[in-house]
Amino acid sequence: MIKTIDVGLMANHLDAHKGVIKRLELYMRMTKNQQLVHTLNQQIGAMKNHVKVMNQLLDPTNTNPVTLPPIPQNVMNHGIQSPFIDTGMVDRDITFDALFTANAIANDNFISSSNMKNQQVKQLHAEMAKQQSHIANQYEMLAEQLGWLSHPDATNQEQTQSMSPLPSVPPNNVMGGQHQTGQQYPQ
Repeated sequence: MIKTIDVGLMANHLDAHKGVIKRLELYMRMTKNQQLVHTLNQQIGAMKNHVKVMNQLLDPTNTNPVTLPPIPQNVMNHGIQSPFIDTGMVDRDITFDALFTANAIANDNFISSSNMKNQQVKQLHAEMAKQQSHIANQYEMLAEQLGWLSHPDATNQEQTQSMSPLPSVPPNNVMGGQHQTGQQYPQ
């Protein structure tokens, strides 16, 4: 039996997934970049799998074990060629929106997983989060390859300046997990 909180979280995910899938399918018709098409297809396929899994989990008559399929690798449009749509949106915009979407869904699934009560539901949502994170990494790599994104390396000096060690506290300043009256940590 699934707890009410798990049902509510999955119901929200289902509604969100349906809208995102439609937006990604629209993006497929707005780009000709085959790498971007491939990653969009993977994300659409993974999200459709996520919808199926959530529906299986929600089905009170389902007694079969529920597993999350891997991210589809050989995704095709099944020979259907959708007409190209020119909305003025460019591949860079599509890539960054899809990247943001994948990261947002990954974060949402991870946070939801931590709040879910049923162990199977919790585990499957953690796996869904990992899949979305993997897809986000693919969008990020594409953006880097095309020169739209760079992550400059920090210098050794910047890294060293960012360090913040804990102050050393003599053991006699702490009593029972609390500070002794009038004692302060050194600054």
